[in-house]
Amino acid sequence: MTDGIKDKVVVVTGASSGLGAEAARHLAKAGAKLALGARRTDRLQALAEELGLGRNAVVRTDVTDRAQVKALVDHAVKTHGRIDAIINDAGLMPLAPLELLQVDEWDRMIDVNIKGVLYGIAAALPHMKAQKSGHVIRPRRRDRSCVRRRKRR
Repeated sequence: MTDGIKDKVVVVTGASSGLGAEAARHLAKAGAKLALGARRTDRLQALAEELGLGRNAVVRTDVTDRAQVKALVDHAVKTHGRIDAIINDAGLMPLAPLELLQVDEWDRMIDVNIKGVLYGIAAALPHMKAQKSGHVIRPRRRDRSCVRRRKRR
């Protein structure tokens, strides 16, 4: 499963924890060149140190800010000369039951889970088109904890 990953340049959003951090660990072990993005730079720095990547692999990135996502991708291209893949793993799921109508949480979820992915595509696609290659990856989430069915009486 790691054939052909050595020396590939991969950008990972949401790399400070969870699946993003695990993907970074797996890719680093396979020899990929990484650019790690997330809001929690302390965790990113710790991960980069764990993986022996150095501070240059870390870029503070809030995926709800298109300019920050572009800066992350551009940093990877400037540092490594190209981008072979972007893993758009930044994501969140509101935990409150829908009946509480926490619409602000829904807006934040849309900003991160949808706009953040689109901003990643917008940042990476021009480079990938110019290279005539590249992959955009969005891991699927299966957390339905915010949706609770009520028994009908």
